[in-house]
Amino acid sequence: MANTQLPISEYIKQGIFILIIISVALFGIKGCRKYQKKRAVIIQLTSQTSESSSYEQFYTTDAQTTLLKTMYQMHLATELGMTPEETLKEVMEESEALLATDNDKELPVRKAIIRDTLLSNFDNCKKLGIFSDQSNLFTLEKGEIPMIKIGPSANEDIVISTIIPASVLDGVDKLIPNLVISPPTENANKVANMILNEFEIARAKQFAKALEDADLIEQEAYKKIFDYYESKTKTSIDP
Repeated sequence: MANTQLPISEYIKQGIFILIIISVALFGIKGCRKYQKKRAVIIQLTSQTSESSSYEQFYTTDAQTTLLKTMYQMHLATELGMTPEETLKEVMEESEALLATDNDKELPVRKAIIRDTLLSNFDNCKKLGIFSDQSNLFTLEKGEIPMIKIGPSANEDIVISTIIPASVLDGVDKLIPNLVISPPTENANKVANMILNEFEIARAKQFAKALEDADLIEQEAYKKIFDYYESKTKTSIDP
């Protein structure tokens, strides 16, 4: 029996079908890899933003290192198409599932403090051009101090300051939510003499109240901080 040759149109159809199968497979592989990368970022951030990591560091340097590594992971998430808000929402939901607790009143407050400080610091990094430089990304990944790339302080290292200094409340410099990524101060004399503007005073009072609401400090400690900044209000100067 003679072989029946398929018409050219049939070969074309088969070729198109094979191309479609290959395209779908490649798209699926690419999507799977992207999903795996996102999951890796979320898992890493879940660990870095846990309560123990955020509020129970033994050393100030460890808290600073963790903050910088967290900035790197949040940047990776944006590279994968997630906004910082979306990323942290998923992270907080992940940690809530992993760290189930009977105390539903305190945990959301503590999470909100962590979320707010990370979003603020991420925004500071963007303003300083930290993510625009590849060497900075390598530096952040290791939890080391990056260099400012934008603005008057370009080519200087960032500083990690505190909302409330350890001189006011011992140990508060180890709390990641108390840390602020910023450029070097323009007035070292102000820092040395703890001269604060009205915004800095208000922010410190607000943060102290948040810590008390989250049961991270006692009422007595909150009053001590409040009274300290009340005394600073009288000597504050405009920025």
